[in-house]
Amino acid sequence: MKNQDLKQKYDKVFKDGSDNFFTCNIFHEAHTIVGAEEWSSKRVMDVGCGEGILPTMIAHDGAEYVVGVDYSSEAIANANNKFDIPNLQFICDDYRVVEGKFDVITMQGVMEHLDNPWEELENMIENHLENTGSLITSSPSFINPRGYVWMTLVKLFDVPMSLTDLHFICPFDMEEFCARKGYKLQYKSIHQDWGSGETMIRDFKKRLVNALRDADMENDKVEDLLEWMYKANQYFQTSDSTGAIVVYRITK
Repeated sequence: MKNQDLKQKYDKVFKDGSDNFFTCNIFHEAHTIVGAEEWSSKRVMDVGCGEGILPTMIAHDGAEYVVGVDYSSEAIANANNKFDIPNLQFICDDYRVVEGKFDVITMQGVMEHLDNPWEELENMIENHLENTGSLITSSPSFINPRGYVWMTLVKLFDVPMSLTDLHFICPFDMEEFCARKGYKLQYKSIHQDWGSGETMIRDFKKRLVNALRDADMENDKVEDLLEWMYKANQYFQTSDSTGAIVVYRITK
């Protein structure tokens, strides 16, 4: 599957209603991104803005101008219907068509869906970001018990744990990219309970059963695995890298 192939899927998601589609609390993730920057008088571009939650929060937090860009016409239509703020604009197009450079570029849960995430990230930083600006992006992370199960199934058995994720980005991937390009990197993870707690167990009760079924694999022992994981989780030591979502802040 390619990124462009996802457009139809997301158009349907946003047309039918996105409330039941996203697994994690997108508001918590958006608040973490907003808290990573001082927005006063900044020009901001949010790439893959969806229905406009994150850019709206940034616009309310004092940004001079915010543009949200998404290729889903349904998402942009919903955003325009929901939000009417003088310093906020929504565009249904590719981010490359947006003119000018920005003080901050944001992406919430977008990189893992891009065909060439590292090329796009470099392009945004080099061609769309001011020299003194920052790029803030969030992605699922797999350095946790949830990720160990997920990546074992994906890497060894080609089990489709996600129908939309094209890449599985971890902090070490972002560290290697920034070191190679000479960028500065800060990050923190959130949703620890989704990475190694009861939220993970509840998610896997449905997701694991369905994924194994769709791969024509036996799924009758999922409950046994989750019972063991529930007990083992108390011995797992969390850190800034082990949450289910990581928010990265990159500067030149």
